[in-house]
Amino acid sequence: MRGLWAEDVGFSYGDFRIEEVNLKVNPGELVALIGPNGAGKSTLLRLIYGTLKPNKGRVLADGRDIHRLSPGEKAKLLGFVPQSHVPTFPFKVLDFVLLGATPELGTFGAPGEKHRRKALELLRLFGLEEYAEKPYTSLSGGQIRLLLTARALMTSPSYLLLDEPTSELDLKNALLVLQTVKKLAKEGVGVLLVIHDPNLAYLFSDRLVLMKNGRIVAQGEPDEVFDEALLSEVYGIELRLIECAGETVLRPKLEV
Repeated sequence: MRGLWAEDVGFSYGDFRIEEVNLKVNPGELVALIGPNGAGKSTLLRLIYGTLKPNKGRVLADGRDIHRLSPGEKAKLLGFVPQSHVPTFPFKVLDFVLLGATPELGTFGAPGEKHRRKALELLRLFGLEEYAEKPYTSLSGGQIRLLLTARALMTSPSYLLLDEPTSELDLKNALLVLQTVKKLAKEGVGVLLVIHDPNLAYLFSDRLVLMKNGRIVAQGEPDEVFDEALLSEVYGIELRLIECAGETVLRPKLEV
């Protein structure tokens, strides 16, 4: 059974709760999670990746419980790009990307030439090849975001989960990341991403999932979820959908 499934997933921590979420990401599909701050988007992503364990329900990747997978098996199925990263050791940029192959190599395995070629290919993809021999701690926050995405792709995972992949990126690099993951989806990878900008989510996703207060309040094709009344209620601000250069754009109603 292909697909990444969250089945009746519930989670609580203090006063915060995720309420019995059901969500599926199909191979070749880009699903965007949107909603206000504190809605539970990042928590849900960590539950689906397995960093957090649900109090209720389960997560299956191609029919397999993610909490019963070995690190190598999990790395082949799931790639994860976290929302934040604090550099610790000044690895060379190339070596940092190669670390993405560690789960499939094992504790004492060493990357070979094929891994090096793949890492360089990923650095080229994100415009970072010229930094290959420099310490990654010298990169900007935006460049590190690109680097984390490259590292997550080292095992060619079946499903890629990204938490705010465009944060700290300028418009050009934000589009580069989204165009790249959209291309991966077209090639068969299932992509689930948390994204702050509903307009970018609408533009790139095959399906939108709208969250509020730990619950999914709507999911479907972008045109189905992009409803003025629904989005205004969820975000707590009056919003308008306008047509601009042939595109639907969400804008707040401003009093000037």
